[in-house]
Amino acid sequence: MRFPRENDIGKIEYKLILTDLSEQRLQELATQMKFRLEEGGGEALYIVGVSNEGEAIGLSREELEETMRTVERVASMISAKVSHKRVVMVKENHYVGELLIRLHKDRIPIQVNVAVMGHVNAGKSTLTGSLILGKLDDGNGSLRVAVARYLHEVISGRTSSITMRLLGFDYSGNPVNPQCRDPTDEAEITLRSTKTLRLIDLGGHERYLRTTLKGLMGYDVDYVMLVVGADDGLSIMGREHLAVSTVLRFPIFIVITKIDKFPESRITEIINQIKEVLKIPGINRLPMTVEDEGDILNGIIGIRTKRVVPIFKVSNVTGQGLDLLIKFLNMLPPKRTVPSSDPLVYIDETYNVPGVGPVVLGSVIRGKISTNDNVFIGPNKYSEFKEVRVKSIQLNRVFVDSVEPGSIATFALQGIDRESLRKGMVLIKTQPRAVRSFWSKVILLHHPTTIKEGYVATMHLHTIRQAVRFSKIARGLLRTGDTSEVQLTFLFRPEYVEPGQIFVFREGRTRGLGIITRID
Repeated sequence: MRFPRENDIGKIEYKLILTDLSEQRLQELATQMKFRLEEGGGEALYIVGVSNEGEAIGLSREELEETMRTVERVASMISAKVSHKRVVMVKENHYVGELLIRLHKDRIPIQVNVAVMGHVNAGKSTLTGSLILGKLDDGNGSLRVAVARYLHEVISGRTSSITMRLLGFDYSGNPVNPQCRDPTDEAEITLRSTKTLRLIDLGGHERYLRTTLKGLMGYDVDYVMLVVGADDGLSIMGREHLAVSTVLRFPIFIVITKIDKFPESRITEIINQIKEVLKIPGINRLPMTVEDEGDILNGIIGIRTKRVVPIFKVSNVTGQGLDLLIKFLNMLPPKRTVPSSDPLVYIDETYNVPGVGPVVLGSVIRGKISTNDNVFIGPNKYSEFKEVRVKSIQLNRVFVDSVEPGSIATFALQGIDRESLRKGMVLIKTQPRAVRSFWSKVILLHHPTTIKEGYVATMHLHTIRQAVRFSKIARGLLRTGDTSEVQLTFLFRPEYVEPGQIFVFREGRTRGLGIITRID
């Protein structure tokens, strides 16, 4: 048993043995744990009985127990707790332990956003319902109906909108939703949890692709959970979702559902099918089937590299495999964010709340937004930004003083009316500038013929969704697989974009990816 060599940065720390320590050494360990928690966004993974080179040397049972108690004591010194603990025998009478340390700060839980993607009828909504409600399905779609947003989704059985549900975990790593009066009550889940996963259920049918891309690009997604039904296998749309997620460099894990309906040979066939697709140049990822609890840690370490794709096998009817998936979700590390004094929020929804005024729902891309901050909002159709004050902030329907990157929150604003607001606007502190055109490096993933200057496609960047014209193409024209510098121009109104941002464009069966290089 061997682990990767310990890295000086990141959330993972190896310890061989911690016994009979002085108070000064405990303080040093507490300082080190603080650093690991900061690196992990509030979580750190300690593996004891392992050398810095990653060799699983192992400890006697007594030494291991004392070392793990020391880690728990150090965690308590900095207001953290052990959320997960597991012991593994590596050789006779020699053991290795793994501990997930979690910090609960300012009442706001650690937040992770997971996009749930896959082909229509793969079981995405049923799986979401099983995780959120803590129940098993009856085989006739009872859980899918419970989490559907609209009447036509209940009748058709197809998700056509973006459905966001919150899954909370307590300090012990147990889901809190079943303990709530209403398992979908975001406020109660947030208050009971030390970590929350926002499951963003996206439509799987091709006709809803623009909504799927909006959900993938607009909500600061940390991971993609690709759901594959054992009946249809990895279908054309499932392959497309996998390809788009890979090109956008999202960490991915795959869940095969409906395994109770088919023999093991069929499940093996689907796993081999997935492995073949993951080998394709351009995807080039490594599959890893999660068979037992021992594979979960390897899956967590692997998924952080963005090369390893853990594969789970579950049944929402019998419950088989769900416990492994839940433990994996509890241990999923939040995205590491770079501190920034210049916040940026992309707006997705606008409301007018009686007695409150205009309210916007947005994803915090970077920085920190606090109550009473003065920020600029825009651009409007004249490329103007207006200064407003943030009156209050709600996260999962709970009032908070501030929100940080990865949060999907609502902001009550003073100094603007609802009619002036729209999707795709930004909240930002420094004086911003809107643009009509910009240069980007574009790769054309698929197009039936040739793209020439003047071509028009729909661009998705965070919550911006607007038609753009290919005004200039450095290499003259584009065919499938080509890369070129391209000047793009917004057709209808200016937007706020920045160099380095990644976007997707589409038109019919055309798919492409771009990264903004400079602003005109």
